[in-house]
Amino acid sequence: MLREPDYRRLWLSGFGINAARWMDIVTLGWLALQLTGSPFMVGLAAFARSAPLMLVGPFGGVIADRMPRGQVLIATQAGGVATAAGLVVIFASGHGGYWPLVACEVVFGALWALDFPARRTALYTLLGASRVAQAVSLETVSMQIAKMLGPLAAGVCLARGDAPAAFALIAVVYGAALAASLPLRHRLGGPGPAVGGSVIGGLRSGLAIAWSRPTVRGVLLATIAMNVLFFPYQHMLPVFAHDVLAVGPAVLGAMFAADGCGALAGALAIAARGGQIAHARLFAAAILSGPFLLAAFSGSRWLALCVVLLVIMGMAESSFAAMQSTVVLLNAPEHARGGAMGILSACIGTQPVGTLFIGFLAGTIGVSLAFLTNAFLALAAIVPLAIPLARKSSLR
Repeated sequence: MLREPDYRRLWLSGFGINAARWMDIVTLGWLALQLTGSPFMVGLAAFARSAPLMLVGPFGGVIADRMPRGQVLIATQAGGVATAAGLVVIFASGHGGYWPLVACEVVFGALWALDFPARRTALYTLLGASRVAQAVSLETVSMQIAKMLGPLAAGVCLARGDAPAAFALIAVVYGAALAASLPLRHRLGGPGPAVGGSVIGGLRSGLAIAWSRPTVRGVLLATIAMNVLFFPYQHMLPVFAHDVLAVGPAVLGAMFAADGCGALAGALAIAARGGQIAHARLFAAAILSGPFLLAAFSGSRWLALCVVLLVIMGMAESSFAAMQSTVVLLNAPEHARGGAMGILSACIGTQPVGTLFIGFLAGTIGVSLAFLTNAFLALAAIVPLAIPLARKSSLR
């Protein structure tokens, strides 16, 4: 599949923006903690970065159905270069602070909200239904390689006390992704013959179609539960590393990389199956195992054990990420596929609510108990959703 030039360029572009995104997440968490000393303010900064996905994501999905997707991707990546360059200037000039950082992170979040549905819908356009599961798995592979390398690079920069260098590297990586995308400007599809009416109408249509299909509905609800109660732990890893393990940014980057290593292994295993897998069952297994692993992680005080648990958690996370998009893409009709992916973006975008909640918990009862509390709440919400999905035997 990577031998096909257009898909290879899309894959390389996705790798670049994901590497830049993970570099930024690590940089944001560490700088927010250093600038404020408050776990809640770390959660608030993560909220600002993630909130646009919930607010802009559904409209991004409708845009993916109504505009040339290649042009959407080019615009978002050019915006990423400009935003990262702006942060370089702000911090290099001595004007870097918490609120300028948060303001720029809102822009990063809005760009991601526009990129995600256009990119995933473009996969279907390029490869069709028979290869979409493998394509999403390979896309997840690029995400996880980026999740390994991006945090390590950011950790090295931050360990040297060089925030401008971290943001400069983010700008360079965004620029490389932009260069890979330029030849795809007119090759990723765009408005279909059935697209018409208002943007709000398209949004309502995507929501109605997604909600009317039980499997998709279950995936969407589970996605909300995972993003509100499970994934916010990632934004508190800087606090856990600093307060519980007493390690610095270089080790923090290695912890993120361990999660990415496990996720890469999981994504490669899925891709090797060539799409011959019961998607809903794998999704159910992933959403059940993640909270159990988080509960175990919350009680660990040994760095080696934390790394091992992060590797296994990464495997569950990559299965979750690959299967949620695959199930939605396979079950949505062509004219509303972008809209359905936009609804999925909004569900993923509920994570800011969880970052605020876990930031509050960490500041009140400590980060370890915050992780444990979220793990039990996640299981309570997910078990009723996972059981019907686990019973599905079809590949869809």
